Amino acid sequence: MIKKIVICVLGLAAGSVSADSVESAFNLCYALDSTGVLSQECEVDGGSQTVKATLDMSSSEARKLCSGTVELAKQNGYDFNGEWKLKIYSPYSNGNSIAMCRLD
Repeated sequence: MIKKIVICVLGLAAGSVSADSVESAFNLCYALDSTGVLSQECEVDGGSQTVKATLDMSSSEARKLCSGTVELAKQNGYDFNGEWKLKIYSPYSNGNSIAMCRLD
């Protein structure tokens, strides 16, 4: 279900994405926030070049979502210059990520 929601939102936001990796990070966060499934608002950390999303799910589900989100971002023209990563957290992980993938 989450993947379907992300597909719809990424498809809607794709037209406004530029080649700028920071803008792509904020657009990805906006798309993730728009799904309504995040436990807290998505964050963009420019210093560590990381998009941070918190969802109430297992680490295996988070890994699947992570890789699926990366593929959908590519398909929709998001450009991260191979320097950014997506980290997924659980509200119960004490600030530790439960999944991480590169946003190529």
